[in-house]
Amino acid sequence: MNDPGRLILDPTGDADQASDSTLAPRLASLNGKTLGLLNNGKPNGSVLLEEIGAYLREQYELRDVLTFTKGYFGTPVERTQVEEIMATCSFAIAAIGD
Repeated sequence: MNDPGRLILDPTGDADQASDSTLAPRLASLNGKTLGLLNNGKPNGSVLLEEIGAYLREQYELRDVLTFTKGYFGTPVERTQVEEIMATCSFAIAAIGD
């Protein structure tokens, strides 16, 4: 659903380079799905993601939870890492720390 009242901002500053800004369709259920957790590498990011992963494991019958960490928090996630997450996970959550 496109809501003209909402605007999605790209925090990386590469908005002009983005070729597709459509949102992924929502999953009907999280049961049997693989969750990807992307840590940006800042302090406490992993703590937040571990809690989210544990909560979702309790609430849903997840197949697996995979954790990924960016190389450096100050740069965008590498395209190869995005591709790996997309190939191995049904959905993903990214978090920042500090």
